[in-house]
Formats: sequence, C-alpha cells, structure tokens
Amino acid sequence: MATLDHYCSSDKFPRHENCLAGAESWCKAHVSFKHPARLIDENVEKIIRPIYEELSSKELLTRCLGGHTQNSNECFNSTVWRMSPKHLNSGKKIVEIAAYMAAGMFNEGYSAVLSTMQLLDLKIGQLCKMFADNVDAQRIKRENRRSSYSSKEARTARRLDQLHQNEFFEEVEGLLYGAGIAD
Repeated sequence: MATLDHYCSSDKFPRHENCLAGAESWCKAHVSFKHPARLIDENVEKIIRPIYEELSSKELLTRCLGGHTQNSNECFNSTVWRMSPKHLNSGKKIVEIAAYMAAGMFNEGYSAVLSTMQLLDLKIGQLCKMFADNVDAQRIKRENRRSSYSSKEARTARRLDQLHQNEFFEEVEGLLYGAGIAD
C-alpha cells in the first residue's frame, strides 16, 4: 500500500503515512522533498487499488509468516514446461494447450487429462482411469504429508542441526576456502 500511495502522491495531496520514516527509508518525503508529477494517473489508481488492498489483506499476509512463501506458480510453470519443454521450439498454440492442461492438472489432478481425452473422443480404458486415480491419490498423500505440522517441524529441526554442525566444523577446522587464503 505504501508504494501505491507513494506513487499517487503530489505536493497538493501527499500520501506518505504508510511509508517508513527514518534515515533507512526509501521514501524521501519525510525529509524536505518536492514531488514529481503524479506517477500513477487517478483512473489507473481506481483500477489497481482494489488489487493492492487484496494483496495486503491480513489473511494473505499471515500465510507468508515464517517464510513459507513457496510460489505456487513455480509448480504450475514446471508442469507447463514438462509438457512443452523450452528447449524445443513449440509454437504459441502448443504452449497454450500445455498451459490449459497444466491448469487442469494443477486444479483437478490427472482426472482433467481424462476429461480432455473424452472431449477429443479418445477411448479411455480402465487402466488409464486407474493410473489417473493412482497418481492423484499419491499427489494428495504427498501433499498431506508435506503440510503436516510434524513434518514441517522435522524439516526445520534438520535444517537447524545442519546449520549448527556447519558452524561447529568452521570453528574447529577454520576457514578452508576464501579469496586470497592460499597466499
């Protein structure tokens, strides 16, 4: 919200209440400052303000606490590029189809592939249905295991143990690499 208000500010209507104060702040309005011309037009602001408000909602921001901010788009993108690898020069239509298929798989699992096959009048056998159900069940099981509190706690504990072990080794052995260490 601070960035939007900052870029919608003018000398006549300054909006810097959300900007951080102090010497480290990127906003220079708390010091003597003359605003440039308004950087975001009022009509554009009316359109993008609801998006900013939604992105800065307490509910969404609390999901980011603790650094668990893995981007779901990465998973979606990897699904698209598995079907249409970047190194193979696919046309726009192929990438578009891969994106639609990935969206279906991402939201509904492999049953979306079966639905697509059915729409294309392809015969779906029992083995195909069993395969899709099995892949979907494994995916759900894996995600439930990953999202359980105990497994998150265990991963955090392993990461901390590894960090402490590395610090211990550095103290005992000293720095084994670095710029100019062999001089």
